[in-house]
Amino acid sequence: MLVSQALDCLGTNRAIWIDDIFNESPADLARLLLNRRETALLCPVDEIKPLLENAEYGEETVLLQLEELLANLGAGRRTQIRQAFFAQESADDSFPSDELSPPSVLKVCELLGISPGDRWTFDRAFTNVQELCASDDSRVSYIVDLNEAVGSATRGLEFLKLLWQQNSKGTAFILTHEAEISSEASKEAELRALLLKENPDQLGIPVCVISKQRIFDEEDDDALQDALKISIKRAGLRRSLSDVVCRAANVVHDSFHAAASSLLCIPPEQLEAYVFERGYKEGVSELHVVERILSSHISQGLRMFFGTDQAALAGVKRLRALRGIDLKAANIGPNSSLSAFRQAEVWETPELINRSFAPIACGDVFEADPHELEVKAVKKRFVLLAQPCDIAIRPEGTERGLATAFFVPLVKANHSERVDAKKPKLPFQIDDQYWACDFRAATQVRLNVLDLASFRTDGRVRVDLGHLPSEDLFPAQRRVYDDRTVLCTKGLAESLSEGELAGLQLTFDSRGPFRHFYRPSIKGAARKNKGAEIPPLPKRITWGLQRCGRVRVPYSVAMLNQYVGVMSRQAFDLDFIAPGFGDGEA
Repeated sequence: MLVSQALDCLGTNRAIWIDDIFNESPADLARLLLNRRETALLCPVDEIKPLLENAEYGEETVLLQLEELLANLGAGRRTQIRQAFFAQESADDSFPSDELSPPSVLKVCELLGISPGDRWTFDRAFTNVQELCASDDSRVSYIVDLNEAVGSATRGLEFLKLLWQQNSKGTAFILTHEAEISSEASKEAELRALLLKENPDQLGIPVCVISKQRIFDEEDDDALQDALKISIKRAGLRRSLSDVVCRAANVVHDSFHAAASSLLCIPPEQLEAYVFERGYKEGVSELHVVERILSSHISQGLRMFFGTDQAALAGVKRLRALRGIDLKAANIGPNSSLSAFRQAEVWETPELINRSFAPIACGDVFEADPHELEVKAVKKRFVLLAQPCDIAIRPEGTERGLATAFFVPLVKANHSERVDAKKPKLPFQIDDQYWACDFRAATQVRLNVLDLASFRTDGRVRVDLGHLPSEDLFPAQRRVYDDRTVLCTKGLAESLSEGELAGLQLTFDSRGPFRHFYRPSIKGAARKNKGAEIPPLPKRITWGLQRCGRVRVPYSVAMLNQYVGVMSRQAFDLDFIAPGFGDGEA
């Protein structure tokens, strides 16, 4: 694919380069040299030094004299002086790459089809941009230098702000020698943060950085073409995503408004019967159905948008057309935002489930409580697996359908490890780490004890002296609160018999990973432990566990199905006539 073809895929039929290297007049060059006098004095240009040295006694006079001198030197010598200045500027500021040479500039202009009339100074760009945007610039690409030597170090970013204010539909590149090829992405993030500093609620114009290191060598034509095509594809990805998410924002707003309006039209009698009462009877929040209605309606609107919107489909076509250009991505892990998006799909944070007093559920993950010194250094995690309907407690009727559930240790795993049916890896990360379910070490756990975690905003499996149920507990939790805490209350007031202690046993296995947690400990009040970063603690009965998150459905149910599948696999008697077992063979 040629550079011109890549531009066609991008939708560009005109490229404009905005850079102070096009400040070709004597007046422009004089202002540039005088503005960075310290840099100019270091240049090997003897003609200008006497005037620059006298500038401290009167810049206006020197400026006029410098303009006259440069005009008399001729265009060729002015080009040499300008190039010497930019080279010295790169050296002074320790930029990763040097300023582009005149041959490099001409070669880039040739490949991108930038006519002499579209090689603009910043002054010309700021003057003409409003008219250009008003006349539909959707097929225009702007290559904008970040730094204007005679002005601001981020003048290019100021131009991007102006494009955004003028509702530009064009594609913008930021050209800079402040970044290497390997640091283009980090520079983009830095510039985007600056761009949105004044308007953090705006998505802003997409920022695509081209390191001058990419296009510095004009002698290798193939390498220069590849560099430009890579920059075009990077911009195409940025622009396509920006076009889609900006339009999708309106879809989300409209879908929410439509769902909310419909909800508000439902008669109160039906709201109670079909919305609030259903959540109450299932032991979840009365707003659970409202959440489902809003999220499903918004999702439906987005699916329709992505499948039928012409702008979204045009972005997809652009991406497909550019697939032939290889970005040569570095061998690095996913961006932190991608990891966060994935985690949002599969993981409920402890801040949500604990602070909202969410009842325990299939997929709840527990870890050693860092406030208990004897387990502080124990790096153990466990996932609770059970049939979702049977694990639920309800505000009316009988007890839950299960007394116990599966408690499966989680062990750290390497994503490249071989597949093991008895130690399957989770298809996602928790806290930037892959984990595996150690089905071999699983045991049964008593749900009545784990319920204690749902009564506290910190998720600890613990009962404190003087405890009281929170007013924010769900009705089902308030119904069972006394039953779950009665033995703990007694144990904090007087000693318990061995039989009563057995009633507080958590797991059916006291070995291996469960030896610290299978039975509770009664502990006296403790003062703040600064060294161990533990706050003051009351007298308490504790199992040394804390709920630290939840694997969301359907992933948690898939884990349950895997465990049940392993435990229910068929096994047959030994085939004693199979080859290898006779004639003395082992």
